[in-house]
Amino acid sequence: AGDYDKSGEEEIDGYRSKNGWKGTDLCHSGNSPVRISHYGVQYKQGGVGTVLTGICHFTSNAESHAGFCHGGSMTSVMDDVIGWTAFLVTGACLPWSGFTAQVNVSLKRPIAVGSYLKVVGKIVKWEGRKVWIHSQLILGEENEGEDIHCTAEGLVILKRGN
Repeated sequence: AGDYDKSGEEEIDGYRSKNGWKGTDLCHSGNSPVRISHYGVQYKQGGVGTVLTGICHFTSNAESHAGFCHGGSMTSVMDDVIGWTAFLVTGACLPWSGFTAQVNVSLKRPIAVGSYLKVVGKIVKWEGRKVWIHSQLILGEENEGEDIHCTAEGLVILKRGN
């Protein structure tokens, strides 16, 4: 479905339109309620241990309770990072090369509207077409102590032939 450069997120809606999508991206479009602006990857030989890290902004459009974001916005971010992390399992980024089959989310702390958080996905297991991912939504840096707002375990099924 065409070439895609993940570094140009501002271009994602144009890419989607040219390649058959009907709408905007839930987590990457400029007007998304929660927006993941970019991802960076650290590959590991054999796929397992590969880590994807991004920054996401929870806008006022994600608000549920006064001043706090809806749990569904956190779940959407977990689904997105789980999918994108699995797309990296071969050592190359193969966008939309699989489908999220399962996302088990644990909401730990509320997120204030306007917050910027770090999202991390890590490949923990790979067998055939199945890729298991652990992900976290974090405020803070590792060496300063992290506040974990959300964790998830996910399973992605890669398309045949990938």
